[in-house]
Amino acid sequence: MPLPPILRLSPDIRRRVYLYVGLAPWDPAERHIFNLHGDNEVVDESDDSSNPLQFYGLLLSCRVIYQEAAVLLYSANSFIIYLEDDFDRLLALTTTATSSLTHLKIIVNQNSCHHKYTSRINCRVEDSGLYSHHEPPPDHCDEDVLQSANKLPHGRLLTSSDTCAESLLVRWRLVVHHLSASIVPGRLTLSVVCDVAPGDIEAGRLVLAPITTMPRLHDCHVRLSWRPDAKLQQLAREAIEQVRRIAAPKSSAPSASSSPLLRLPRELRLRILAYTNLVTPIREVSWDGRTYKADGSSNRYHVWHRAGFDSDTLGSCRSDHHYGCQFKSCWARGSADRYVGCFCSVRHAAISSTCHCWSPPTPLFLVCRSLCYEAQHVFFSSNRFIVHDHTYTDASSGTRIQSRWGLSTYPHVRFTASKFLRDTVPSNCLGSLRFLELTFPAYHHNAWPDADGPVIKDWTETIELAKDKLNNPGLTLCVIVADAAINPRETLRTMTWEDGQAVRLAYKSIISPLASLGQDSMVDPLHRFYAHLPDPLAWTSDNEALLTEDPFKYFYRLNQEEQRLREEAERLVLGNERYEKQRSYNRLDVELLEEDGKAQEVNDAKGRNLGGYYIDETLERLMERTLEEWDEDERKGKEPKGSYWLFFHHLIRSGAL
Repeated sequence: MPLPPILRLSPDIRRRVYLYVGLAPWDPAERHIFNLHGDNEVVDESDDSSNPLQFYGLLLSCRVIYQEAAVLLYSANSFIIYLEDDFDRLLALTTTATSSLTHLKIIVNQNSCHHKYTSRINCRVEDSGLYSHHEPPPDHCDEDVLQSANKLPHGRLLTSSDTCAESLLVRWRLVVHHLSASIVPGRLTLSVVCDVAPGDIEAGRLVLAPITTMPRLHDCHVRLSWRPDAKLQQLAREAIEQVRRIAAPKSSAPSASSSPLLRLPRELRLRILAYTNLVTPIREVSWDGRTYKADGSSNRYHVWHRAGFDSDTLGSCRSDHHYGCQFKSCWARGSADRYVGCFCSVRHAAISSTCHCWSPPTPLFLVCRSLCYEAQHVFFSSNRFIVHDHTYTDASSGTRIQSRWGLSTYPHVRFTASKFLRDTVPSNCLGSLRFLELTFPAYHHNAWPDADGPVIKDWTETIELAKDKLNNPGLTLCVIVADAAINPRETLRTMTWEDGQAVRLAYKSIISPLASLGQDSMVDPLHRFYAHLPDPLAWTSDNEALLTEDPFKYFYRLNQEEQRLREEAERLVLGNERYEKQRSYNRLDVELLEEDGKAQEVNDAKGRNLGGYYIDETLERLMERTLEEWDEDERKGKEPKGSYWLFFHHLIRSGAL
């Protein structure tokens, strides 16, 4: 019997045929992600209708083709299995399939991030009725969404005492036994998600025990809880080292007192420490006062990108846009790591070789007393510290900090800045601070603390206690109040002049105590002080009408008011003389040119004068674009969503043009 035509082709030609029918991507660096979860109904919802993945018949054609196609399918793609639903389907995989696997993620139990996708592609990959669902790479961590909505994750948490969890763990052990019987040592990258109750070490051991019996894995990613937990992370790290056959470090390390590092001069030790994680990749640390647990299991400091968006495109930063971006949001990297999903060790009790997100190098603070103080000095002196007055979320909207509209009273007992200076930073390290930024949300006018209330009194006492410990001549201090939301709420439109005065009084109450660090200081004053205080009446109905009628005039008036607020604050802290010395910094490009009460026409290389206010030529060119042009560019992806309003609020108001 003659061979079928396809078998008369060379292996290379047959491989190209397999690629054409969608068994694997053409680019070896890419992988399809198949969710091995399905039902008897097969629905084709593929966005790529020109290349549907319909190769089930190919796998049934003959033994030779099945062997070649199955090896390519399972070795060149990633597979996801939800154990509770896909247990039987996983056990139905043939020895050829399991031995060819290179990337497999098993969801034993999950509370966030690793969700099921409903889109399905008409493709059955095994003769057991197993359907593949092409799944897009995960592009976010649920932690952002949960924090912004103030919600807890869905689903259940496994506990060692839960009788219902026992059946799931039995299935998990059977799956590991089935895989161990046929996987090739050193070939498979295994990802496991099993969220147990925080602090339940026994449950973590029950999950990890089967993994340690597997043949050597190429790589392994483990998540044991949706919240960081140091003990669970250590268990996961030990299990991964064991299954990857990574030798544990020797326990006979020299004591700290005999370390050669301590025999070096202090200047050299400080220089060496500056090359560790004590200095973050972007030399910036944010602290919100609520990112640590009472048991100390989670990190209280978090690295955060300035403004959270790319100032060139007014969109979210790509992970490769800045050097420091590769050390944050590991789940969203534009590389092969994104196929793994969210195994961020900063946000979850997870260990993964793909996570390079910055976290405080706690061991450096625990070596010995001498190195502890030197490590603290390097940490606080080499990074910019941004203290948020509420739990921030690193959202992709481009806004720097979320507003807190809807609150009728101030939501905290103390300013987060007060807790930072009095309770968080060791008193002997306050003098190491070089840059400190205090940020506040755009609170409702009724939600700011009273000028005579306990919050302001505590804030004043904090400054009085800290002023003798801070190194004022080496410290730059900023107070930032976030701009109101781009889409203003009705309460903003109906604000009265009295409401605006209440917000301005709150500004003054926060900034007035800082004068003891500046012009009222008995020693050397602050090196520099800056303030950004938005106009609380920027979105009243009258101003919105002016924006529609004459946007040039609206932004000119807005800039004038915000310049006035900023100048009052900076003069209050620095005094007139020191303010004049730094006034050349961060000046806005929009200037009022008047002579004898009348505006003069100005024409030069930069721009021109219109109706009494100066217009930069770049600003003028952008302002001349119609809304239809902005919308068209947004649809084509040339501009990010909402770029028209982002342009006005993040460029004009900040004076960046």
